Amino acid sequence: MNVPDETLMLCVQKGELQAFDVLVKRWEKPLLNHCYRMVNDLSLAEDLRQEVFIRIYRSAKTYEVTAKFSTWVYRIATNLCLDTLAKQRRRKEVPAAVYAATEVDTFDPNFIDPARTPDEITAQRELESHVRCALARLPEEQRSVVVMRHYDGLKFHEIAEILRCPVSTVKSRMTLAMQRLGKMLSKQEWF
Repeated sequence: MNVPDETLMLCVQKGELQAFDVLVKRWEKPLLNHCYRMVNDLSLAEDLRQEVFIRIYRSAKTYEVTAKFSTWVYRIATNLCLDTLAKQRRRKEVPAAVYAATEVDTFDPNFIDPARTPDEITAQRELESHVRCALARLPEEQRSVVVMRHYDGLKFHEIAEILRCPVSTVKSRMTLAMQRLGKMLSKQEWF
């Protein structure tokens, strides 16, 4: 039986640690992917994911089912990522070139499409790398919208709720981000 996240969180409020374990198992990969796409550093993304779970657990007593659990979780994760990036920028800890060069292997070895040649697989991985680098160069407010919409599969109104801004602002950021990505990627030579 697939218990809704909101119900699990209400169980966590009552001290049921098994419910929290289920939430962690359910959300560990989506949160890692979200944080990685926001900060483009796998080690940092793992740390941020852990911090998100700590914040979820600490906030359990005050959690209210007023919105979807996913909206609440993505708000915590996004704010944490944006705060971390702002701190790094102020301290100038990590140069932008390091972000652009960071790469995680997104190839799924369990899925082999017999119709694809090794050259096609290599070209796809190279394209993914270029997209990751271009995404890392976007301003955080635009990157967060692209990540939540295209990678996390959220709707514009959900993103607006997470970022606490109007839907029109989310759509505007998406338009600007897609224009910038298009310009950056059109300068690349793919094959």
